Amino acid sequence: MTKHSSTFMNGDTAWEFCNFPILRDTISELGVVELAKEFDFNVKRVFFLRHVVSGEERGFHSHKKLKQLIICLNGSFIIKLDSGKSVEEVLMKADDTCLYLDGRVWREMKSFSEDAVMLVLCDREYRFDEVVRDYDKFKENLKTVNHVKI
Repeated sequence: MTKHSSTFMNGDTAWEFCNFPILRDTISELGVVELAKEFDFNVKRVFFLRHVVSGEERGFHSHKKLKQLIICLNGSFIIKLDSGKSVEEVLMKADDTCLYLDGRVWREMKSFSEDAVMLVLCDREYRFDEVVRDYDKFKENLKTVNHVKI
């Protein structure tokens, strides 16, 4: 995947896909993501998602304030991203692609392969994370970045 991104109407990055180096030898692959290269925030939390029941969907939320880096470590899934300005669905798979995601973006994940593993790096501890699960509230929160009249 080539590097591409989307912005909020105020110019802030909503999401950005980029590639990270994978070092290959005869016995393994080592993927490397580094601060100030693939992402630019201090990691306060790391979590992973796996064993998603077939046909189930995840996400359906945004965050009041959060930065994330999402990597598909195994298998694949589709992530739908909504910045209030644009909507994009992307197949994430276990390759050299990572996704920087501003928390204000609404995200939905679906079509998980049976072996999918998603790794997420975050700049906030779980206890300080404000999750927005109501789509109308998400749109209301975007007024400051998209200058949208709702």
